[in-house]
Amino acid sequence: MATSELDVRRLRAAKNQSLFREVNEQIEEISENFDADGMLDFICECAHQTCAERIAMSQTEYEALRRVPTHFAVKRGHEIEGVEEIVDSIPRYVVVAKIGIAGQTAMKLDPRRTQEDARSG
Repeated sequence: MATSELDVRRLRAAKNQSLFREVNEQIEEISENFDADGMLDFICECAHQTCAERIAMSQTEYEALRRVPTHFAVKRGHEIEGVEEIVDSIPRYVVVAKIGIAGQTAMKLDPRRTQEDARSG
């Protein structure tokens, strides 16, 4: 449970970003069905609810990002200090890691974890 105002901000951001991640999972799935090569347009996974920015990523880049459930791809300048940390910087985007309670929430809301739990359950 959130214990401070900062925890509340982190929790809200993790939930918002997890929704964008679910949309990006669908984008990747659709691209696999059409054998899309090269760069794909993913949605910025920032915490800003009104953001509609696109991030060009290869499927390889996206899969590398998804290996860590607390990591999200956001447009440069969309990161939120105190809520997340920049862990990697690519010319087209930065990778942020959710910290504290937000990291726990991001892991819990990871659609790939949910799919694995459903298969093993």
